[in-house]
Amino acid sequence: MVQYLGLFGLNFAIVFGSIALFFAPFVVVFAVRHRRQIAASRPHFNYFMEQFFLSRESDALVFGWAALEALVWFVIPEFLLILVIFMKVHRKINLVKYDIIGTTVGTLIGIIGQPSVSWLLHVPYIYPRMIDQVQAWYAQYGIFGLVFQPFSGVPYKVFVQAAGGHHFFIVLFLLIAVAVRISRYIIAYEVTRALYPLAHQFVRKHYAILFAGATVIFTFLLLRVTQLYR
Repeated sequence: MVQYLGLFGLNFAIVFGSIALFFAPFVVVFAVRHRRQIAASRPHFNYFMEQFFLSRESDALVFGWAALEALVWFVIPEFLLILVIFMKVHRKINLVKYDIIGTTVGTLIGIIGQPSVSWLLHVPYIYPRMIDQVQAWYAQYGIFGLVFQPFSGVPYKVFVQAAGGHHFFIVLFLLIAVAVRISRYIIAYEVTRALYPLAHQFVRKHYAILFAGATVIFTFLLLRVTQLYR
């Protein structure tokens, strides 16, 4: 138990620190662009983040997050968008749109620009058994092996990179990839929406706690997937 807690703590620090670093440039640009309003109102952290997710910088963040998740980034876009569901942000669908665009761009780059899947073994939290499993699904089901991705625990980037060697029709691959990703969004959204009336008032005052809690859950799932495929 002590060893597991130590491992969990280390991975939590890696995940939390990586996410903070990913957020940083977008938040800094937003803060600089609105420095006068921020200096005048000195908004609470919760209000600041709600305003950030109404900005162009948040569009760029979601786009970059989704695109890089198809290539090297190890945190799924749903982690980011589920946090937004609880916010008073009236453009949630717009953020999903940028996620889909980012996924499409990242997928195209991954399929066209990477000749071999073996380089993924240098990416954090990617293991040989993940690659072998995806190759087995593709060998058995062809392009429809993609339907296993949302709940398999295997990162989307493995499906993208492995697809390059199978010469799938790219347009059909993108359509299926977007469809399976949206299916996971719908399930996550419906669960979150059911909790919204109960949790909204608490969450609106404690976004930092929600962020930390979501990171704890994601780290736990990441370690669980590691145990399955390592």
